Amino acid sequence: MPNKLVISGYGWLAGYLAASVKDEYSLVATSRSEDKVGAIKAQGIEGVQFTLGDTTSVLTKHLSGATFVINIPPGRRSTNLETFTKNMLSLIDDAIAANVSHIVFISTTSVYGDATSNRASDIITENSPTSPETASAHAHVTIENRLLTLSEKVKVSIVRLAGLVGPDRHPAKSLSGRDISAGNKRVNLVHILDVVEALKVIITKPLSNKVFQLCSSAHPKRGDYYVKAAQAFNIPEPTFSDTELAPCGKVINAEKSWKEVGISPTYADPYDMY
Repeated sequence: MPNKLVISGYGWLAGYLAASVKDEYSLVATSRSEDKVGAIKAQGIEGVQFTLGDTTSVLTKHLSGATFVINIPPGRRSTNLETFTKNMLSLIDDAIAANVSHIVFISTTSVYGDATSNRASDIITENSPTSPETASAHAHVTIENRLLTLSEKVKVSIVRLAGLVGPDRHPAKSLSGRDISAGNKRVNLVHILDVVEALKVIITKPLSNKVFQLCSSAHPKRGDYYVKAAQAFNIPEPTFSDTELAPCGKVINAEKSWKEVGISPTYADPYDMY
């Protein structure tokens, strides 16, 4: 089992992952923030200050023989991501030059686009073609494609995540009180604790898959789901149009990935996530 784990982009997900594995690995984590690096060190983890686009030497010196989890999302409001993409590809090239053992890239199911019909083709599996619509999704597809071309040089795992939910984060809170269209669109969510369990397998075991996608098994209409979630949180309910219509939109079918990692997700139903 590899014993060196480097996580670049120590955000919310990385914090959960690191807390779960820090007793099993020699763990290094990066952050742009000097204060965050100090907080990382206070947890007994080696912290490195690194901003994408900086010289990578402060990071790559830790990568020989390591599993490298790349969890650096583009800015939420960014529309021109050419520099982000270029810097990510350079980071990957530098990691391979540093003899990294395994690259785990945290991606997103938004690479499939935003289907709004009710067709069998909207059932999305790991083999479905990507159809990115946003700048962020295009950037993720470009990075994924580069990694897949390098998979003969280094072990590669691409992990596409549905919308993340956790004990301290739920999208219902940001939707509270809002008027929103298309209440009949399906929900695609995944709980962070299930993601962490899957990642622990992906970073430790030899698996045949290169592309994984993680999502709950149930996909209620968001006009039903987020209203009930708001009621559970005792916050103002959002108002959705078209909830009474037949469900539409993509369904992320993650059955193959859960089977590959040998996990039955604890939070298979989004109604168990609040």
